[in-house]
Amino acid sequence: MELWILAALGNPLIFSIVTLIDKRVLSGFQLQLPSFNLFVGGSQGLFGLTVLLFSFPSEVEFTVLAQAWSIGFLQGISLIFMFWMLKREDPSRVIPAMQTVPIYVAFLAWIIFNESLSVPQWAAVFLAVGGSVLASIKASDAGGAGGFVFQPVFLLLAVGALLMASSQLITKGIVDDLSTLHIVSFRGTGLFSVMWLVFARPSSLRGLGAFLKQPKRAPWLILAEGIMPFNGHLLITYAIGIGPVALVSALGGARPIFVFSMSVLGAWLAPGVIYERFTKRDVLLKLSSATLVVFAVALISLS
Repeated sequence: MELWILAALGNPLIFSIVTLIDKRVLSGFQLQLPSFNLFVGGSQGLFGLTVLLFSFPSEVEFTVLAQAWSIGFLQGISLIFMFWMLKREDPSRVIPAMQTVPIYVAFLAWIIFNESLSVPQWAAVFLAVGGSVLASIKASDAGGAGGFVFQPVFLLLAVGALLMASSQLITKGIVDDLSTLHIVSFRGTGLFSVMWLVFARPSSLRGLGAFLKQPKRAPWLILAEGIMPFNGHLLITYAIGIGPVALVSALGGARPIFVFSMSVLGAWLAPGVIYERFTKRDVLLKLSSATLVVFAVALISLS
């Protein structure tokens, strides 16, 4: 298996752990969303500014630097949508619903970069997206016999996925002009810009400050939204630089199976830690969604 495939799979593994910790912070510790988003943007901005302060890229056109910054700006808007949904919905439903990213990336990469995919690779992209559609359907007990209800609010995540796809295409376009570390660093400054522009209010800052003073809770947030995301984005930026961006994006579809597996195991072994509950129909839907994604990853790895 090629190194870029391992890096592309390492990213969703890291962010699956991040997602479950985020749910604990938002729903368990009750940190308010504005304060949470301030930390997300502030921590990544701090990492980025620190790198750029000691190692600013030289002889790079301003338009390239602006594009690198816009990666974080676009992802910031996408994350605002995702965090809002994560606070109100189960992680194993929110994350697969974001996996419409590969279909956007595949079509746009074909148009912009002339990346041609084989029939099995296109099948893998559509399998990943099919998993996201299943994830947006919720089992319902209404009517006695039970049924399935599509929730239109999940379309908000489709918009977020389009923004995320756009950021990946921009990354592909500048990987020859900037190093992986510099792209991720500029991303952090862009993320900081949008998060603090939207949420920087005195009450939000006070809420974040009070949370960070709690020694038993603050490390969860620092680990999940400070340290881990920076490393996760180094992996995916490296993978995009070497492999076809459409396939790298599709491999991100492994994230739902990671989240689903960890959620099921956590609900069984440590129910006080995982803030998600499962009915038999929910498990059936989520398992079907995850299975499609697994087939997609297998097709990409073998094709």
